[in-house]
Amino acid sequence: MFKKLFGVILMFGLIAESSAQEVNKKNFNLDFYGFVRNEIFVDTYKGIDAAYELFYLVPYYTGQDDNGKDFNQQTSSNLSAIASRLGVKVNGPEIFGATTSATLEFDFVGIVKTEPTLFRIRHASMSFNWEKSKLLIGQTWHPFWGGGCYPTVGSLNTGAPFQAFSRAPQIRYDVKTGTVTFTGAVVYENQYTSKVMESSVFTTPTQAQRNGAMPEFVVAAEYNKNGLTFGAGAEVKRIKPRMTVTGTDGKFNAEEYLTSSGFMTYLKYKSGMFKMTAKGYYGQNMTHLCFLGGYGVATRNTATGEETYTNYNNFTSLLNLVYGKKWQGGLFLGYGDNLGTSDPLHDNGSGKAITAGLFPNIQDFYRISPHIALNVSKLRLVAEYEMTTANYGVGGFNFNDGLFAGTHQATNNRIILMMTYLF
Repeated sequence: MFKKLFGVILMFGLIAESSAQEVNKKNFNLDFYGFVRNEIFVDTYKGIDAAYELFYLVPYYTGQDDNGKDFNQQTSSNLSAIASRLGVKVNGPEIFGATTSATLEFDFVGIVKTEPTLFRIRHASMSFNWEKSKLLIGQTWHPFWGGGCYPTVGSLNTGAPFQAFSRAPQIRYDVKTGTVTFTGAVVYENQYTSKVMESSVFTTPTQAQRNGAMPEFVVAAEYNKNGLTFGAGAEVKRIKPRMTVTGTDGKFNAEEYLTSSGFMTYLKYKSGMFKMTAKGYYGQNMTHLCFLGGYGVATRNTATGEETYTNYNNFTSLLNLVYGKKWQGGLFLGYGDNLGTSDPLHDNGSGKAITAGLFPNIQDFYRISPHIALNVSKLRLVAEYEMTTANYGVGGFNFNDGLFAGTHQATNNRIILMMTYLF
């Protein structure tokens, strides 16, 4: 008797599930997309990178041997398909008077350099779209990415560290009024993070912002009309560099926070087969956007160990010119400058400052990168040359602004051959 009853219940359960699936098919539309990407590249200088050097930022200078040759001046090459990508876009039913949609996207580029082939989430967001506004919740491009205004290059870095590069969990609200869209967002950090001063059992990549106890706030506006796009934005964030401090009187809970801000502006013009993109960023401690810079200790209480902090100020700019459709040629130019700290840095007694970030000792850096591409149906072939130079600070250190008296130049020459099959 029990077996018969269980069988009937199971049968009705399967029928109900099948009916629910039929209803869901009517309410939802799934669109799968992605690409298989293979690229071979040759470098002449080891650099700061991710994903087995696919994502290259700047050459990494660590000193010279006794013959005067840079230690990291090493030719290397690789062939990889880990940048291949898979995603699904979901269009769903109307909820709260809004059309709903979601995006879930993955690739194999990993989370850290030591795990470059890890299957990871790139985008995971849901949207509510009304006639003149949109609410997005989840992980997607940081608002400083600039929407559709980003460089066209062959490299996986997409112009970083001259172009903001970060996918972040956020709550974002867009309002469109005619040709202008206004954006407000609260943003948290995930893979791309602010740097922390200490290392302990509690230390995680996002600790500095989470312990700051507030999200990053971003506002932006974008104008679009007749192939012309102009945008501008600002952000402010707060981090807590340490949880504890130690002085001659003992170990104590840290109480100090650091607030920083950043600004962006961009311009895109598109006419026929020609596209021009220009961007500029100025800000403090924007390592969570893959920009160089950071912060340092400004003052320190010897007895308690309590510290105050000051930001490094940095500027980057880029220009990208692209022409063509089937055959396409492009040029990327980027320049960045370290403008020094807002306040003097603390001398810890050994003639060195205490800093954290992404190479605050780089004084300036630039990139020149031309490419040529062939687009045939769903196949894209790209050949690109990318020269990236970083001038590292050497010689006398100025505690007043965190800069150096001299520089040492490190240059990487990269050749990339890339094949992508899109679907």
